[in-house]
Amino acid sequence: MRARTKAAFVVVSAVTAGLLTAVPSSASVAQGYVVGAGDINDDWGDEGPLSRVVNNHSNVVGLWQGVLYADGYLTNGDRDCRFGSVTEAATKKWQKDHGLVGDGIVGPLTFGKADNYLYWDGDQIKYDGGVRDIGTMRRDSQGRYYEPSSGGAGTYATYTSADAAVCS
Repeated sequence: MRARTKAAFVVVSAVTAGLLTAVPSSASVAQGYVVGAGDINDDWGDEGPLSRVVNNHSNVVGLWQGVLYADGYLTNGDRDCRFGSVTEAATKKWQKDHGLVGDGIVGPLTFGKADNYLYWDGDQIKYDGGVRDIGTMRRDSQGRYYEPSSGGAGTYATYTSADAAVCS
C-alpha cells in the first residue's frame, strides 16, 4: 500500500470506528421524563440520579418506590414520591441485594438493573417484583413513560412533577 492510501485508510477506519462506538444519547433526566425506545429491558439505563438531595420529589421517585414496593423493600404506605431516609435505606438494601454498590443513589446502573425486570402484559409494561408485580405503565409515541388514568392520557413519569395520580 502506498503511504498516502494507507494514511487515508487509517483515517477512514478511525472515523468509522468512532461512529460505531458513539456515545449514547444524553440521559432522559435532561428531558424531564423517563424515556425509552425499542426493547423495554434497556429503557431505564440512562435515567437518574435520584437521591435525598437530587430529584428527591417527583413522579420518578414514585416509580422507583414502586420497584422497591414490588420487591418487598417498602410498604405501600411508604410510597409518597419523596426520596427520604426510608427510601434511601430501602434503595441501599436493594442495590446490595442486586450486586451493586449500596450508595442509596438511583442512577443509570441501578435503573439499568431494575429495567431487566420489566415485561409486556398486553399493551402495558409491568415490573416483575420479587414479592409482587406492579405497574400499568405505558410509553407514548415519543417513548415517555406514563401511567394511564381513566380521565385522560395519564400521568407522566417526570422529574419535575409529583402529582397525586402516581403517588396516592
